[in-house]
Amino acid sequence: MADGVRVETDGLTKFSNQVQNDTTETLGSGYSRASVDLSSGVEFGANSASGGVHAAKERYTQSLKASTDNVVAYMEAAQVLAAAAGKVAAALDATDGRAARRASDVRGLMAEAVLESQQRRAEVDGHPTTRRAGGAEPI
Repeated sequence: MADGVRVETDGLTKFSNQVQNDTTETLGSGYSRASVDLSSGVEFGANSASGGVHAAKERYTQSLKASTDNVVAYMEAAQVLAAAAGKVAAALDATDGRAARRASDVRGLMAEAVLESQQRRAEVDGHPTTRRAGGAEPI
């Protein structure tokens, strides 16, 4: 009888930890240093009356906002993915453990059944390995 299926979750756990670390330590800290406060608008072209400069300023503001939103969304998605990978690894580890215990239980029950069968056969014909039907004497 096979010992069951063993799912190797080390790589999945390592991936989860690495993505969480990269997102928090590398991307998060870099983003906080590079982020731009747009609440007061951008300074570019603030004193210019040119319509072209004003339009460029608006496009620049929209571009900064889109970039900021994209980085935040990327970090959130990476954190969700990393958390999911960690949960999957933990669930597979737990499932594998339960499956191993169940397989062990089944092996134990089978061993008990074999032993009981042998004991009953021994009562009938005197020896657990003989194959005489009904305890008849050999010819």
